[in-house]
Amino acid sequence: MFPPRLPTSPHVRPSQFLRFTRPSISSPPSNSRFAFNLRLQSRTMSSVTKKEFLCILPDKPGAQAKRLEVRPSHLEGVKPLVASGSIVAGGAMLDAHPAEGETPSFKGSMMMAVAENEEEVRKILENDIYVKSGVWDMEKAQIIAFKSAVREQL
Repeated sequence: MFPPRLPTSPHVRPSQFLRFTRPSISSPPSNSRFAFNLRLQSRTMSSVTKKEFLCILPDKPGAQAKRLEVRPSHLEGVKPLVASGSIVAGGAMLDAHPAEGETPSFKGSMMMAVAENEEEVRKILENDIYVKSGVWDMEKAQIIAFKSAVREQL
């Protein structure tokens, strides 16, 4: 059984595997006389590398009222992107931090996206309610190739 045999299918190349086999222990079958069952698993490796992008998204002049109006829809739309790992950070850019209880003065948004290329990031942004409702000024938007060195939750 060891060493494992390499795949022989013409559709599967050995270079596609991160590891050919990896032993793991699973719960014993009910009819087994062994204490554990050793099974072999294989893991495939994606051939496409995702990259990070820093997105600077300025608001259009006078967009604050519209931003506040569509904000709940924007936040709902971002949830699946966060869950899938396409958006790893984001938030509002402010003119200044507001005093307690004061409405902030927004100047735009910042997002960190993870995608194959800039076009994929642009497509994600174009589908956002802030673009469709005229909040973000996409002519002034910046999508910058980025490589994070440190990332920590607040």
